[in-house]
Amino acid sequence: MYIKKLPEIAAISSSLFMAILAAYILDLSIDATVSLAIFFLVVLVTLLKWEYRLAISLFGVSILFYLGILKFEEFIVHTNLDIIIFLLAMMIIVGYLEENNYFTYLISKIIKYMHGSGVKTIALLMLMGAFFSAIVDEVTAILFMIAITLEIAAIYEVDPYPLILAVTFSVIIGGTATLMGDPVAIIIAFEGNLTMSEFLNWATPITILNLFILLAIIILFIRRELREMTRHMEKLTLYEVVETIKRDKPVKTRLSTILLIGVLTLIVFHDPLSQILSNLLNKEVTSEIFLIGSPLILASILLLVDWKSAKLVLLHRVDWMTLLFFMFFFVIVGSLEVTGVLRKILDSILILTGNSELKIFLFITILSGVLSIFIANVMTVATVAPLIRELSLMGLHVYPLWWGVLFASVFMALSTPVGTAASLVMLGMLDRHKIGRVSFRRWIKIGMPSAIITTVVSILIIFVRGFLL
Repeated sequence: MYIKKLPEIAAISSSLFMAILAAYILDLSIDATVSLAIFFLVVLVTLLKWEYRLAISLFGVSILFYLGILKFEEFIVHTNLDIIIFLLAMMIIVGYLEENNYFTYLISKIIKYMHGSGVKTIALLMLMGAFFSAIVDEVTAILFMIAITLEIAAIYEVDPYPLILAVTFSVIIGGTATLMGDPVAIIIAFEGNLTMSEFLNWATPITILNLFILLAIIILFIRRELREMTRHMEKLTLYEVVETIKRDKPVKTRLSTILLIGVLTLIVFHDPLSQILSNLLNKEVTSEIFLIGSPLILASILLLVDWKSAKLVLLHRVDWMTLLFFMFFFVIVGSLEVTGVLRKILDSILILTGNSELKIFLFITILSGVLSIFIANVMTVATVAPLIRELSLMGLHVYPLWWGVLFASVFMALSTPVGTAASLVMLGMLDRHKIGRVSFRRWIKIGMPSAIITTVVSILIIFVRGFLL
């Protein structure tokens, strides 16, 4: 009985110990210590018992209420409803496309380009994973890309794990290209007031470069498996492969195409479109408001046009548990700001770095990357973002820091299976298919060098652009 409770006991005792230690080092008040203990508890329970993430975050917020540490007005401010609403609307739209097998339809159109070569197959799967992650989001992309990858592995009777790792890593990296591709990118876009055009200018080129670096690393590490896959491909015709993938026929293809093109157009051009709308209405419509409204208006039209299908999407495709967890975790992070914990940490960083913008950039970027190895990168960035915002209010040049944190937190999270939402979803899919999890050793063997190389390349590019040019 006690052995089964060891993870919970470890989480509670560790969170209390770390909070007390931090309180001593930073000279925190009782309220700040309690707030920090709750934060550590939520992080540790999420790591040890992912299925309890929402329960523990609800518990933490209720304790903050009961002890008078957090007021309801402060709760509302820190829920980050702009991010939650954006994610909700995107989940409705993408869920509708999934419900109609639209992504399988798209992939069936290009499968002919990968048949006959293991290298071409892995390259195309990775490029598709990165592309879909960039245009929708990594969680959605991983859902249908892993499904397709498992099917391809089954068709060709090859070991699925190397393909799964390659596709998962490409989906994670691809999500950094746009502001809607990754929950981390969404947080950074809203917190840093960054537009889609800025992502295309700063993030997309770095993402593309690192995607090809990752592809080279993957081919190097799984070259034997790819040669074996090529031999197996010779046993099947292209027609047999296409028919297998097209088992689930798409429906409402025209509406799905219009929906996908519409949401991508509004999001990609949300900055100039918001300016045009502001001029037409003779009042300010910020790019952030237009960005939130873009998927929201299309989701509302979808609910009106096809209510029956949309109802199924709302019930089965929208990840309500994750949305609520994000919202309540944002509140817990907000309590660190309310009680002064973040300010104490910020003061310590400024002392260590001597107010040097370059040292601050390197310190926080590296810290975000290291933390993302052990803590889900969404939680890391949700914690670090308020610190960067405070530095900005102090008049410091933090623009390159947003990009540094984006790439360090996402790319270093490749090191472990618990670093990103996409990897956690992938592990859940393997469990549901009763395939078994990828061994930690196997993950580290490819993930660690991929993480280090891509992170270093990204930081160097941002350093040159942000501080030397």
